[in-house]
Amino acid sequence: MTDDARRAAPGRPTMGSENRLSPALPLPPGWALRRVDAIATVQPGRGATRARVPSTLTRRQLRCSNLGWGALDLTKVSTTELTREQSRRYDLRPGDVLLAEASGSVERIGRPVLWNGEIEDCSFHSGLIRVRPVPGVDPRYLCHALSYDALRGEFGRRARGATGLKHLGSTAVREWRVPVPPLAEQRRVADALDELLGRLDAGEAAHNAANQGLPRLWDSVLNAVVTGRLTEDVTADGPTEAPPTGPLSPIAEVAEVTAGLRTPKAAETGSSHPYLGVANVAREALTLGDVRQVTIPVHAVDSVRHHLVEAGDLLVVRQNGSLERIGQAALWHGELAGALYQNHLVRIRPGSRLLPRFLELVWNAPAIRRRLQDQVRGTTGSLSVRLEDVKAVTVPVPALPVQERLVRAAEVWREHVNATRALVADARRSGPELRLAILAHALSGRLTGHGTADDPTQADEPTRFPETGYEQQEFDFR
Repeated sequence: MTDDARRAAPGRPTMGSENRLSPALPLPPGWALRRVDAIATVQPGRGATRARVPSTLTRRQLRCSNLGWGALDLTKVSTTELTREQSRRYDLRPGDVLLAEASGSVERIGRPVLWNGEIEDCSFHSGLIRVRPVPGVDPRYLCHALSYDALRGEFGRRARGATGLKHLGSTAVREWRVPVPPLAEQRRVADALDELLGRLDAGEAAHNAANQGLPRLWDSVLNAVVTGRLTEDVTADGPTEAPPTGPLSPIAEVAEVTAGLRTPKAAETGSSHPYLGVANVAREALTLGDVRQVTIPVHAVDSVRHHLVEAGDLLVVRQNGSLERIGQAALWHGELAGALYQNHLVRIRPGSRLLPRFLELVWNAPAIRRRLQDQVRGTTGSLSVRLEDVKAVTVPVPALPVQERLVRAAEVWREHVNATRALVADARRSGPELRLAILAHALSGRLTGHGTADDPTQADEPTRFPETGYEQQEFDFR
């Protein structure tokens, strides 16, 4: 008999045998699969009421937006008007488990969070479902058990509804089955999971902080290129000092600065050219997967030659709806032959006193781009800088050997930043898999060491659930 057949054999329940979509996890002796409504009361939430009428109470109301993965975001909590009866019906008590009932993302449906009484007199919206464990069920354990199915997307696959918004429904939650060990084992499992998942949460927070800090580190590297204080010595304290680069010069004195080409009129015949736009230019990066093509009539080809880009040119964003995008620049390496660029961009062609890569590093430094952004004109949605303002931006122009040294140092730092980013990305990707593995280990009785058949602790007292009339007994699955 194969392992799959053995797990599916009668008399040997598994964690996934009732939910159908779940992978089979064998249950140890003393555990049983139970419907949620056998071990908890399930209550869907209520929509918000704005109109104030006599005898109603103003109550804080949690919404789906307040639920994250295993955490609550209470920075913004709405209110609603409820009668006293409704207030009792939709109240929240410490130990309640809240599930996301509806979402535009199926991955978020069913995500549970444990309520610990963070806000007094709080209710919950119709986008949530309250699962209130009965005596004999550890709320932390139940929350972890539901998290396992939510993280694997099982609740999302059960959800129904139109495209854009899916609903789980309270009936699906009532019918859902979870593995239930004796109460003492529930507490052991919950304690172990709280500790392990707490460590994982701390690790993921550190990964997120590191990921957010890398752009700031690169900013400091670019600023150190501007001042000339960057060396190849990579230390934990950031860029180290070197001799400064000297005085600054207007870019128009050391490079050719040319405005872009307005969109040509459509022509049926002529010379076809790639037409680079703002969407193709980012900070030190070109996105060329979707480049527009324009056709220049034969008689007009000569008039647009001075708008062609060549290897070593720097393309600069000078018009965009986002202030952060203004001034971002990328070096052109001749990726596409005969490319033109639109008038929302500026082409800077460095002269003999500037190395193209040095100019790209310097121009993208926050210290330089900030000078250009200070000259922005227009309103939200249409921000731009004049060509004259671009020409007036001052940049350092040290001797070419100094520029070469600074470029080499920046590339060393870039390799370390990219390597760190890759390591952080790998760690972040492995986090969900590790979380699922920990939960699977716990819910199959293997995490605490109390789930084996020969463990004397399996003689725990039966757990009674008085509200449901269900009494958990010891089961022999042999």
